[in-house]
Amino acid sequence: MVTRMQTMAATRPAPVRVNPYRMFIVPLLLVAAASLGTAPATRVACGLCEQQDRFVRLQTAPTDSRPVSSQGFTHPFSLSPEDWKSILTELRVQRQAEGLLIPVPPGPVLSAFTEEEVSYLSVTLSKAFVQAQPNEWVVFGMSRSTPQGLTELTTGGGYVEGPSLHVVLANYRKVVTMPSTRQLLWERPLRPDAGPAYDLVAGNHQMIVRESGFVPRLLSSAPSELAIAYQALLLGEPAEASVTQKTSAESQLAISPPTIVAPPLSIEDRLQVLKRLQAHGLITEDEYRAKKQQLLDQF
Repeated sequence: MVTRMQTMAATRPAPVRVNPYRMFIVPLLLVAAASLGTAPATRVACGLCEQQDRFVRLQTAPTDSRPVSSQGFTHPFSLSPEDWKSILTELRVQRQAEGLLIPVPPGPVLSAFTEEEVSYLSVTLSKAFVQAQPNEWVVFGMSRSTPQGLTELTTGGGYVEGPSLHVVLANYRKVVTMPSTRQLLWERPLRPDAGPAYDLVAGNHQMIVRESGFVPRLLSSAPSELAIAYQALLLGEPAEASVTQKTSAESQLAISPPTIVAPPLSIEDRLQVLKRLQAHGLITEDEYRAKKQQLLDQF
């Protein structure tokens, strides 16, 4: 005869064994998934802007990017491909220092884009920015194959705020081996992927921006951002070789990248740039006349 105690023991549920590693990993994955959220709304800027291995498109400012002011970005923004080429040619990058036990120093300062990339971006950015709305970024992505058969991605974006053009470099020559990673960065070009990173290097009329504009990521750091006084840069106005940084307490301990000083433009070149800025409505007629007279007085 089965006793009452035996019956209760037989019907008692078995103890649940909880894997302590799962207790840690599952919440971590949930937080990571939540941080991705829904891909920001995008729209095509032009036919040339969308290609299989590269794109420039318009994207609604995501919630985890730099907050948009109540007035929004200074968009639409009109600049000629020739002037975009001048700006892009001045962009420099440097590989960040790595390693804790065996430190690896920063890499050499390099041009951010190849001549072919500059040619593509100068035309497509000119077309995209003139269509951008005050709540939209202009984002880009480029893919290329290495001699070793690997795929490298470069992604980022930009916006104009008052007199400054902001350029964000989220991923630079990032090696990707999984199609899902490529798709993620293609859809979210402002999201940095984990791994070795590059910093933009400030030159004349350029300022490294390091502040809490981007929400901290779970698995990656905030992207490198550069604020450019584009009118002064295009006009070749003299500037001190200094880098002004807005830093948090942590970033003040980081190694500051060197400053690049561009060679001066001729008076004739500066007059041509000034005329283009006036033609695109970026300076008023009075500003054009005043700046023109300043240039002529230098003869």
